[in-house]
Amino acid sequence: MSGTIVPLVAAFEWLFGTFGPFLIPATLFVLGAVGYLVLYVIERARSDDWSGGGR
Repeated sequence: MSGTIVPLVAAFEWLFGTFGPFLIPATLFVLGAVGYLVLYVIERARSDDWSGGGR
């Protein structure tokens, strides 16, 4: 393996060894929260465009 991959694999093995199966749902939750935040920001920007700038 290349020199940059080895530390990443070691970090992943340490995380999975420490937190085990809890790591997968926690990661999915974080990714879902970030995705929701991105969609919320996009929706807010688009709704400002649709309203013509006035509320």
